[in-house]
Amino acid sequence: MNLRQGSDWVVDGLETKADDAVVATAEGGDRVLRLLSTGPKRVAVIDRHPAQLHLLALKVAAVKALSRGDYLELMGNTASRRRRALFQRVRWLMPKDSDDFWLARLGAIDRGIAQQGEFERNLSSFRQLVRLVHGSKTVERFQALTTEAERREMYAREWQSRLWRTIGDRLWSRWFEVGAERLERLLLDGRLLAPAPTLSEAEFTAAKEKANRVLIVTEAPHDYLHALPSDSVDAFLLGRLELKGLEGELCRVARRGARMSYVAASPERRPPVGFVPQGEPRDAGFFPGLLMAAVLPA
Repeated sequence: MNLRQGSDWVVDGLETKADDAVVATAEGGDRVLRLLSTGPKRVAVIDRHPAQLHLLALKVAAVKALSRGDYLELMGNTASRRRRALFQRVRWLMPKDSDDFWLARLGAIDRGIAQQGEFERNLSSFRQLVRLVHGSKTVERFQALTTEAERREMYAREWQSRLWRTIGDRLWSRWFEVGAERLERLLLDGRLLAPAPTLSEAEFTAAKEKANRVLIVTEAPHDYLHALPSDSVDAFLLGRLELKGLEGELCRVARRGARMSYVAASPERRPPVGFVPQGEPRDAGFFPGLLMAAVLPA
């Protein structure tokens, strides 16, 4: 099962507003749930990967039915021996196709789906090797540091051993699709060895209150956008969605002043026709490409 969850680690920087009509990709699901804390009128979720929509359906159902502690336990963010029992409490809130999807993958439920994405598995393997190379106590001391300056000093003093310099580049490329320079930056700013971000108490409460504002779209993205009225969407959070074939519909359904974020392979990649770039491109964290922002002029 190839779940694309790691993009929830990417911070879009695109702010949604109360009563916005939003179109977003499913990706790992938590980003969609975080959007609800801003009070959007609707979040329509499109994706070219059906497994991502089933993942979001499970998370929406779990938010509705469980406490935050039970939610984190079911997802695999905290230890548990009762994930299947928690799943039984939420499955009645899922569409039948999503229920069938997860019933066929109960092993993933038992292991905790937060750790079952390809990115999460690679990251876990990489961290195990880092502990093997540097020792668990050294890694724990590094994780306890609170500033980039402290991490940079310890990295130069203790991590840059002859072994690490010899095999470091090969380690990066073995598990990640981006270069060593970006991954070293993620290490120094504290993200590479940090636990996955989870919904805060406030975000979880808002998601529980507004979960019915999420519309999970099972039809193809182009077909859904084509059926929308013109000038009806205020914000697009499109992540790694391939935009080819969608550009015309995105421009048509966008209201004047609509904002958009998306990941592009290079800074030369222009936004959909009608939109203009906004701000400077930023790297997309653990993932290839750049995080771009654009706006439809008012």
